[in-house]
This record gives sequence, structure tokens and C-alpha cells, in this order.
Amino acid sequence: MRKLLAGLAAAGSMLVATPAQAAVAQPGLIEARVTAAWASTRGSSRVIVAVIDTGVSRLPDLAGRLLTGRDFVNHDDDASDDNGHGTMAATVIAAATGNRTGVDGVCGNCRILPVKVLNAKGGGSYTDIALGIRYAADRGAAVISLSLGGADDSSLLRDAVGYAESKGALVVAAAGNRGVSTPHYPAAIGSVLAVGGVTSTGARYDWSNFGSWVGVTAPGCNPAQGPSGTVGQYCGTSSATPFVAGVAALLASTDPTPSAALIRTTLISTRTRRSGRVDALAALRALPIDGDVVRPSLAFGAVRPLVRGRVTVTAGAADQHGVRRVQLYAAGRLIATDTTAPYSFVWQSAPRTGPVPLELRAYDRKGNLTVVRRTVRADNAAPVLRLAKSGRTVTARATDPSGLARLELIVNGKVTARSAAAAHRFVVPARARTVVVRAVDRAGNARVANGKLGG
Repeated sequence: MRKLLAGLAAAGSMLVATPAQAAVAQPGLIEARVTAAWASTRGSSRVIVAVIDTGVSRLPDLAGRLLTGRDFVNHDDDASDDNGHGTMAATVIAAATGNRTGVDGVCGNCRILPVKVLNAKGGGSYTDIALGIRYAADRGAAVISLSLGGADDSSLLRDAVGYAESKGALVVAAAGNRGVSTPHYPAAIGSVLAVGGVTSTGARYDWSNFGSWVGVTAPGCNPAQGPSGTVGQYCGTSSATPFVAGVAALLASTDPTPSAALIRTTLISTRTRRSGRVDALAALRALPIDGDVVRPSLAFGAVRPLVRGRVTVTAGAADQHGVRRVQLYAAGRLIATDTTAPYSFVWQSAPRTGPVPLELRAYDRKGNLTVVRRTVRADNAAPVLRLAKSGRTVTARATDPSGLARLELIVNGKVTARSAAAAHRFVVPARARTVVVRAVDRAGNARVANGKLGG
């Protein structure tokens, strides 16, 4: 029975405390184009990622998505974390996204299966790790993340990895943190996706192991949450590995579901050329689309129900394999096509006045189509304005199909009185050189009339 370290201190992983209440910057998500990939998918609850580590503590950011796992150290079903390493890995993978609490996980909709094979000091055995891999595979894990390893090859580990493959799981493992090219196991097993760590510029961290056996790299320092919910920087290939596991889970969330082998080859073939850094968006786009029958999601942005003149219409569209184009139609006529998010169109509503049906059409790369419709009222006609003058007063009456916003009395170039009523009597001050009454409708169209007494 070989002993090994999970790499908590020797491997360079660490947690530096910062308040959990405020979301922290996560540049790695941008560098690896995870945030761009989120326009297509944030993962699926049908995808299970096994974290084989020191256990995982229950945190609000994992609520509803942390499954009951197994503790192979204490031989029970309580896979709670008594070290912190496993919880940090789990939050890198699947912490809830967009809630302004803690951190954003790479695959925020995916579920976590905690498998404890390392003790409170981060030590464990190949036997327990192999059992943990088999356990995860039997419980439907699509991705198995191992932020651990040892210097020795092992038939126990190879057999367990082969078993996981036969069950359709992708095994992702840390390359190790000694800054050498010597193989590290189980990462160096041929079918395992070995992960190294790089800086924000794509340079290899000097502590990251390297070599032809390393499949991809990922940000080597990422914010993560410990068992108490404390947020801090989590560094090492122990941190890069769950990052890649999360990206793999995003790919596993697409339909038709890609095989583990396809996910592995896609992540490697689309990695950034010089640094080897995983590219989530490129990987998603590289997946084959044959058999895709899922239509893109599509929605109008904020559009006022009453419009005039040039109108900007925005749209939100997303698809697991990418949106090819979004089109805007007005009254059955194609207005514009946009192929790049954020989708935005300019529509000249004039000279129309009355209801206008708007239609958005989104096509994905396979040609699946989604259509959404909304009707707005175009008003490009000014209100009808009539004046009646008597003595030092001017009575204004205005009508408009869309409704009147206000009447204004403008004396010597300045607004001196306003009324929200459709009819109003204004008193004209003495010595007024110019007097104008202006009617403005709810769309913003205006009509003016000379209100000078005796004019």
C-alpha cells in the first residue's frame, strides 16, 4: 500500500482568507474563455463531477447539488472535509454562479459527488484512491477530478482508470507541483487528462510539472471556498485540475452527449497553442453538431411598448453548440442580422404609427430555429393641438392616440408652466415677447403652436 500526498503544502496549494460575502475577481474564467462559454451553457444537473480528495463540506454555494458520497478513510458515508483541500476543489468546479456570494464555479449547474480518500493531513493510499475512482464511476460520474498524485505508477490505479473509462467517465488529474518533467500518477496514465498550471499570461508556473504527458494547462491560482465558506486564492495543479474538470463538465452537458474520449481529445485539440491553456469556448464550438435537435434559447431585451423614430432592439440568445445568427423582423420585413453577441439591431420605426409586430429568429450551428414575437406600438405622429385665446389666457387642448404626456407654456424661450392634462388654461404674463404652447405625447413627439395674444 503506497502512501502519497494530496499536495496541500508540498504541492503549493494554499488558501488565503478574504471575506466570503463579497464576490471576488476571477480572471481565470475570462482567460480560459469560460465566461464566454457560459453564453452557450452553464452546465446541467444531469452531469455529475466526482471530487476524489479530502471530502467536501456542505456550503450554500453548493446547496442542492452536493450528493451523498463515500468516505474510504473512515469507512462510512460521511464524506465531509476535515482538511479543506477537497472543498476548495469542489467550489472551483461547481460553486453557484452569479449570486454575488463566494466564487463562481466553472460548471455552476453541475452536481458534485464527494469521495473522501485522503485524511485530515492530506495523506492517502493508492488502494483507497482506486476504490474511490471505481465508486465514482459506478455512481454515474461523467468527470472524475483528482487533485492528488504520487511518483509511482500502479496497476491498481491503471485498472481503476480503465474501469472508469468503461463506465463512460473522463478522469482528470493533477500533473503535480515539483516543477519537473517526471511523470506523476495517475495523471501520467495514457487515458487520463493531465493538467498543469499556468499564470495569467499563459506562462508555466515554475512549480508545475510539465512534459508531453501533460494534456492541458489551466489557471494555477483560482479563488475558492474552504469548509467555513472563507474565500481565498487556491494555488497549484490541485487548483488547475478542478478548473479543467469543470470545463469538461460543460462539454458533457451538451446534447447529444459527447463521449469521455471525445471530450478529452476536444479539450486537447482546442487548447491555446503556446501555453496549452484550456479554451472552454473553442472546445464547445469544436464539438460535432450531428444529432443536435435542441433549439437555441432566445429572448427580447428591454423594449419599450411605445416607440418612435430609431429604435434599438436587443436580444439574448444562447445555444450549447453556438448561435450562428439572430435576425430581427418588423411587420414581416427583415430589418437586420447579427452574428455576434451581444445581439443588437437598429430599426427605423418612422413613418409607422400603430401596432407593429416584432419577431426575433435565432439559428444555431445545426440550423435549429427559435422564434419569439412581441408587439409594440409605433407613434411617429405629433399630437393634434388647438388653442383658444381670451384676454391674458390661452386654453390648449391636445389629442393623441398614444396619450398625452404634457402641455407646456413657453414664454420668451423658457418653459414657465406645465400641465399633465389634455386641456389646460395658461395665464400669459405681461410683456411676453414670444409665447408658444407645446404638446408632447407619450412617445415624445411634439407639436407647437403660437400662443401670443393677438397673434
